[in-house]
Amino acid sequence: GIASKDVRINFLVMVNYMTLVCKCQSVCLKTGLHLTGIYKKEIKPNASVRAISYRTFAEWHAIGCKFIAITCSGSIYSLVLIASLGLRVAVASIVGTVHLNLANMLCLPPPNSPERKLIMEHIAPTIAHMCLMFPLAMDTMFSPALITRFAVSKLVDCMDLSVSDHFFDAIIQNAFIPLQRKWHVWRSCIMPVPSDSGQVPVHTFNHEEFYGSSHPYSPPLSDIEEDKVEHIIIKTSYNPLSPENQCFKAPWNKVDNSIWSATERSHAEAGERVRSIEGLKMKLVKLYHNGINIMQDAYLRIPMHIIPKYSSLMAFVSMALPAHIRSTLEVNLLAALESLELLWETNTQLPGCQPFQAMHMSWYNRHCTLGHEAPTDVQPWVLEKEGMHTNHSQVIPYLSKDLHQHHHIYGTISKLYEELFEWMETYLQEEFELLMEVTAVLPGNCSPPVTPFISLVININVCTKAH
Repeated sequence: GIASKDVRINFLVMVNYMTLVCKCQSVCLKTGLHLTGIYKKEIKPNASVRAISYRTFAEWHAIGCKFIAITCSGSIYSLVLIASLGLRVAVASIVGTVHLNLANMLCLPPPNSPERKLIMEHIAPTIAHMCLMFPLAMDTMFSPALITRFAVSKLVDCMDLSVSDHFFDAIIQNAFIPLQRKWHVWRSCIMPVPSDSGQVPVHTFNHEEFYGSSHPYSPPLSDIEEDKVEHIIIKTSYNPLSPENQCFKAPWNKVDNSIWSATERSHAEAGERVRSIEGLKMKLVKLYHNGINIMQDAYLRIPMHIIPKYSSLMAFVSMALPAHIRSTLEVNLLAALESLELLWETNTQLPGCQPFQAMHMSWYNRHCTLGHEAPTDVQPWVLEKEGMHTNHSQVIPYLSKDLHQHHHIYGTISKLYEELFEWMETYLQEEFELLMEVTAVLPGNCSPPVTPFISLVININVCTKAH
């Protein structure tokens, strides 16, 4: 347990990650600022932490969200268990939504499954024992302001799983709400909370282990005002729930689809060019009747110059890459791929030659499961369509098959090229904010190592057409 110094430090590290997420969440709810805004307002101007890049800050936030997801289902004591087993780094390195799946498994394991047996016979009893040995309370880990915002009471005892669940479930994870805990599975943890239990002073341990008596206490993130951002909002009568607007208009047949696409492109090229934002508003008002487009073949062309202060980086070619980064590009790639042969020049048309290697390690949101007619009172993870297989993995954005297959290469490249990725950010400027609108809403608050992009594509020995 946390009586061991090594276990205690690993546990405290996880608590600090979660505290960061809670503070960011609190600021976001009050000001509307997202992670990039909080970084610019609080971290970047601070001289004492100026060396922390946004990428590092976002990674810390993503790691904290992984620990919170597990804590939602297994209580704060699940982190003590993770620390005791030496699994903190392994959990922090989880890619994609595995931590959300693990949380759902802890809450509602399948009947008669090995997972349910493991939880009932080992995990839950171990946590129940730790509750008695090391009683913890939220006010010894999180600030009173955070507890007041996310909990029903200022006195949240971690031994009371229902109240503890309420606190952690309030943290927005960019995913479906967690499944309800199956209390039959966790019955060994249902116990009265002793009134005289000597609570472990986690905050004292945290300060002693990481700061010492000479280091001043670091206050919580301040409440900061939201920047005034100019948005162009054009209201129309378009109805996204209309059946005509929800149907797929293109033919499903591949040949017919190509013909249809070519026809639509010609219509788009011949579309009317608007001359101003006001002109665009007037055109859009006339375009819809009862929420439906009355001119199906009509397109409006919007020149970029009518959008105020618009500039877009279409291509980026730089000769200014620092020498120390440039000199290690090839050796780092060889180290990640663990094969010299992949970089040998190869003619794939010769007999016996392997085709080129392509790895698309990406987040996908294609072929998603539609839920327009799904019941609203059922958690989506437990929905099944009678007589059909339900692919729950595509209910929300998901990782590509290549990323799962090459996750070790993905992790290695993420670390070896971390400085390169950070260097690229300095040239993106406004594009960074635009791309982050997608990256910031990935499930589980995941932060890809190639932020603000969500894909890392590696093509070896390949010559492709522009695409």
